[in-house]
Amino acid sequence: MRRLPYLLLTMLAGLGVALPAQAQSLEDAVLAEINFARTQPREYARDLRRYRQSFEGRIIADERGERMTREGIRPVDEAIAFLERQQPLPALGHGAVLAIAAADHAMEQGAHGTRGHISTNGATPARRVVARGGGRYVSETIAYGEDDPVAIVRSLIVDDGVPSRTHRIVLFMPYLRYAGVACGPHAAYDFLCVMDYSQTADGNAPRAPSLARSDYLAENGAAF
Repeated sequence: MRRLPYLLLTMLAGLGVALPAQAQSLEDAVLAEINFARTQPREYARDLRRYRQSFEGRIIADERGERMTREGIRPVDEAIAFLERQQPLPALGHGAVLAIAAADHAMEQGAHGTRGHISTNGATPARRVVARGGGRYVSETIAYGEDDPVAIVRSLIVDDGVPSRTHRIVLFMPYLRYAGVACGPHAAYDFLCVMDYSQTADGNAPRAPSLARSDYLAENGAAF
Protein backbone atom coordinates (compact mmCIF):
# COMPACT_ATOMS: atom_id res chain seq x y z
CA MET A 1 0.00 0.00 0.00
CA ARG A 2 1.22 3.54 -0.83
CA ARG A 3 2.63 5.30 2.25
CA LEU A 4 1.70 8.84 3.30
CA PRO A 5 3.28 11.53 1.12
CA TYR A 6 6.26 13.32 2.60
CA LEU A 7 4.54 16.72 2.43
CA LEU A 8 1.63 15.40 4.50
CA LEU A 9 4.05 14.04 7.07
CA THR A 10 5.78 17.41 7.17
CA MET A 11 2.46 19.18 7.73
CA LEU A 12 1.58 16.79 10.54
CA ALA A 13 4.93 17.41 12.17
CA GLY A 14 4.33 21.15 11.93
CA LEU A 15 1.04 20.69 13.77
CA GLY A 16 2.85 18.98 16.60
CA VAL A 17 1.80 15.43 15.72
CA ALA A 18 4.43 12.99 16.98
CA LEU A 19 6.09 11.17 14.11
CA PRO A 20 8.94 8.67 13.90
CA ALA A 21 12.27 10.39 13.32
CA GLN A 22 12.69 8.81 9.89
CA ALA A 23 9.38 10.26 8.74
CA GLN A 24 10.81 13.75 9.23
CA SER A 25 14.01 13.18 7.25
CA LEU A 26 13.93 14.20 3.61
CA GLU A 27 16.85 11.88 2.85
CA ASP A 28 15.05 8.91 4.38
CA ALA A 29 11.91 9.83 2.47
CA VAL A 30 13.85 9.91 -0.81
CA LEU A 31 15.34 6.50 -0.10
CA ALA A 32 11.88 5.17 0.79
CA GLU A 33 10.53 6.51 -2.51
CA ILE A 34 13.37 4.85 -4.44
CA ASN A 35 12.58 1.60 -2.67
CA PHE A 36 8.90 1.95 -3.44
CA ALA A 37 9.74 2.18 -7.14
CA ARG A 38 12.23 -0.70 -7.00
CA THR A 39 10.08 -3.10 -5.00
CA GLN A 40 6.66 -2.19 -6.47
CA PRO A 41 7.31 -1.01 -10.04
CA ARG A 42 3.79 -1.72 -11.27
CA GLU A 43 2.27 0.22 -8.39
CA TYR A 44 4.64 3.08 -9.19
CA ALA A 45 3.50 2.90 -12.82
CA ARG A 46 -0.07 3.47 -11.63
CA ASP A 47 1.10 6.64 -9.86
CA LEU A 48 2.73 7.81 -13.09
CA ARG A 49 -0.52 7.21 -14.97
CA ARG A 50 -2.23 9.62 -12.57
CA TYR A 51 0.66 12.08 -12.97
CA ARG A 52 0.30 11.84 -16.75
CA GLN A 53 -3.20 13.30 -16.51
CA SER A 54 -1.70 16.62 -15.36
CA PHE A 55 -0.09 17.30 -18.75
CA GLU A 56 -1.39 19.59 -21.44
CA GLY A 57 1.03 19.32 -24.31
CA ARG A 58 4.47 19.98 -22.85
CA ILE A 59 3.06 21.84 -19.83
CA ILE A 60 2.75 20.02 -16.51
CA ALA A 61 0.80 21.27 -13.51
CA ASP A 62 2.43 19.57 -10.52
CA GLU A 63 3.66 20.39 -6.99
CA ARG A 64 5.66 23.34 -8.36
CA GLY A 65 2.78 24.81 -10.33
CA GLU A 66 2.62 25.03 -14.12
CA ARG A 67 5.89 24.68 -15.98
CA MET A 68 7.21 23.66 -19.35
CA THR A 69 8.82 20.24 -19.74
CA ARG A 70 11.25 19.35 -22.49
CA GLU A 71 9.44 16.36 -23.97
CA GLY A 72 5.90 16.37 -22.65
CA ILE A 73 4.33 12.98 -21.96
CA ARG A 74 6.73 10.90 -24.08
CA PRO A 75 9.20 10.06 -21.28
CA VAL A 76 6.30 9.50 -18.89
CA ASP A 77 4.81 6.92 -21.25
CA GLU A 78 8.25 5.34 -21.69
CA ALA A 79 8.66 5.14 -17.92
CA ILE A 80 5.23 3.56 -17.49
CA ALA A 81 6.01 0.92 -20.11
CA PHE A 82 9.40 0.28 -18.51
CA LEU A 83 7.92 -0.11 -15.02
CA GLU A 84 5.19 -2.47 -16.22
CA ARG A 85 7.91 -4.77 -17.61
CA GLN A 86 10.24 -4.35 -14.66
CA GLN A 87 10.49 -7.18 -12.14
CA PRO A 88 10.55 -6.16 -8.46
CA LEU A 89 14.05 -5.58 -7.09
CA PRO A 90 15.44 -5.65 -3.55
CA ALA A 91 15.08 -2.52 -1.46
CA LEU A 92 18.26 -0.51 -0.87
CA GLY A 93 19.64 -0.21 2.64
CA HIS A 94 21.13 2.96 4.08
CA GLY A 95 24.86 3.30 3.49
CA ALA A 96 26.29 5.72 6.06
CA VAL A 97 29.61 6.22 4.26
CA LEU A 98 27.79 6.76 0.97
CA ALA A 99 25.55 9.34 2.63
CA ILE A 100 28.50 11.27 4.06
CA ALA A 101 30.20 11.38 0.66
CA ALA A 102 26.93 12.50 -0.93
CA ALA A 103 26.61 15.24 1.70
CA ASP A 104 30.13 16.47 0.94
CA HIS A 105 29.17 16.97 -2.70
CA ALA A 106 25.73 18.44 -1.93
CA MET A 107 27.19 21.03 0.43
CA GLU A 108 29.90 22.07 -2.00
CA GLN A 109 27.59 22.34 -4.99
CA GLY A 110 24.86 24.04 -3.00
CA ALA A 111 27.20 26.75 -1.79
CA HIS A 112 28.81 27.39 -5.18
CA GLY A 113 25.75 26.90 -7.39
CA THR A 114 27.55 24.33 -9.52
CA ARG A 115 26.40 21.02 -10.96
CA GLY A 116 27.85 17.74 -12.17
CA HIS A 117 29.69 14.85 -10.58
CA ILE A 118 33.18 16.30 -10.33
CA SER A 119 34.12 18.27 -7.21
CA THR A 120 36.07 21.52 -7.43
CA ASN A 121 39.19 19.56 -6.43
CA GLY A 122 38.62 17.11 -9.29
CA ALA A 123 37.24 14.30 -7.14
CA THR A 124 34.81 11.83 -8.70
CA PRO A 125 32.05 10.14 -6.68
CA ALA A 126 34.37 7.17 -6.16
CA ARG A 127 37.15 9.39 -4.83
CA ARG A 128 34.74 11.15 -2.48
CA VAL A 129 33.64 7.83 -1.02
CA VAL A 130 37.25 6.64 -0.73
CA ALA A 131 38.12 9.88 1.08
CA ARG A 132 35.49 8.98 3.65
CA GLY A 133 36.93 5.53 4.24
CA GLY A 134 34.92 3.57 1.69
CA GLY A 135 35.60 1.96 -1.67
CA ARG A 136 35.38 3.02 -5.29
CA TYR A 137 32.49 0.83 -6.45
CA VAL A 138 29.94 3.63 -6.60
CA SER A 139 27.21 4.95 -8.87
CA GLU A 140 25.64 8.38 -8.50
CA THR A 141 22.58 10.37 -9.52
CA ILE A 142 21.89 14.03 -8.80
CA ALA A 143 18.53 15.80 -9.00
CA TYR A 144 18.29 19.58 -9.14
CA GLY A 145 15.32 21.86 -8.52
CA GLU A 146 13.03 19.53 -6.55
CA ASP A 147 12.59 19.48 -2.76
CA ASP A 148 9.87 16.83 -2.41
CA PRO A 149 10.87 13.14 -2.34
CA VAL A 150 8.11 12.02 -4.67
CA ALA A 151 9.05 14.69 -7.22
CA ILE A 152 12.78 14.00 -6.82
CA VAL A 153 12.49 10.30 -7.59
CA ARG A 154 9.85 10.81 -10.26
CA SER A 155 12.16 13.24 -12.08
CA LEU A 156 14.86 10.56 -12.16
CA ILE A 157 12.54 7.83 -13.40
CA VAL A 158 10.82 9.97 -16.04
CA ASP A 159 14.18 11.49 -17.03
CA ASP A 160 12.71 14.28 -19.14
CA GLY A 161 15.30 15.66 -21.54
CA VAL A 162 17.85 12.88 -21.02
CA PRO A 163 17.79 10.71 -24.18
CA SER A 164 19.74 7.87 -22.56
CA ARG A 165 17.37 7.79 -19.52
CA THR A 166 20.46 7.18 -17.41
CA HIS A 167 18.80 8.09 -14.10
CA ARG A 168 16.20 5.40 -14.67
CA ILE A 169 18.91 2.88 -15.54
CA VAL A 170 20.80 3.60 -12.33
CA LEU A 171 17.76 3.41 -10.06
CA PHE A 172 16.87 -0.02 -11.42
CA MET A 173 20.33 -1.58 -11.49
CA PRO A 174 19.60 -5.03 -10.07
CA TYR A 175 22.93 -5.47 -8.29
CA LEU A 176 22.65 -2.34 -6.12
CA ARG A 177 21.98 -2.95 -2.44
CA TYR A 178 22.75 0.33 -0.61
CA ALA A 179 22.33 4.05 -1.09
CA GLY A 180 23.30 7.23 0.70
CA VAL A 181 21.23 10.37 0.14
CA ALA A 182 22.00 14.01 0.91
CA CYS A 183 19.78 16.96 0.00
CA GLY A 184 19.97 20.68 0.58
CA PRO A 185 19.68 24.21 -0.80
CA HIS A 186 21.37 25.14 -4.06
CA ALA A 187 22.45 28.66 -5.02
CA ALA A 188 21.35 28.31 -8.65
CA TYR A 189 18.64 25.62 -8.71
CA ASP A 190 17.11 26.25 -5.26
CA PHE A 191 17.56 22.62 -4.19
CA LEU A 192 19.57 19.52 -5.00
CA CYS A 193 19.66 15.91 -3.93
CA VAL A 194 22.75 13.72 -4.34
CA MET A 195 22.31 9.94 -4.25
CA ASP A 196 25.29 7.57 -4.12
CA TYR A 197 24.73 3.83 -4.65
CA SER A 198 26.77 0.68 -4.27
CA GLN A 199 26.63 -3.07 -3.94
CA THR A 200 28.03 -2.72 -0.42
CA ALA A 201 27.27 -0.33 2.45
CA ASP A 202 30.61 1.50 2.11
CA GLY A 203 31.36 1.22 -1.60
CA ASN A 204 33.96 -1.51 -1.24
CA ALA A 205 34.02 -4.41 -3.67
CA PRO A 206 31.54 -7.23 -3.07
CA ARG A 207 32.86 -10.64 -2.11
CA ALA A 208 32.81 -11.69 -5.75
CA PRO A 209 35.01 -8.96 -7.30
CA SER A 210 34.04 -9.99 -10.82
CA LEU A 211 30.54 -8.68 -10.04
CA ALA A 212 31.74 -5.22 -9.01
CA ARG A 213 30.45 -2.16 -10.80
CA SER A 214 31.65 1.43 -10.40
CA ASP A 215 31.22 5.03 -11.48
CA TYR A 216 27.89 4.88 -13.32
CA LEU A 217 26.81 8.49 -13.12
CA ALA A 218 23.76 10.56 -13.95
CA GLU A 219 22.53 14.05 -13.24
CA ASN A 220 19.43 15.79 -14.44
CA GLY A 221 19.98 17.38 -17.82
CA ALA A 222 23.02 15.26 -18.62
CA ALA A 223 24.18 11.70 -18.45
CA PHE A 224 27.60 10.21 -18.92
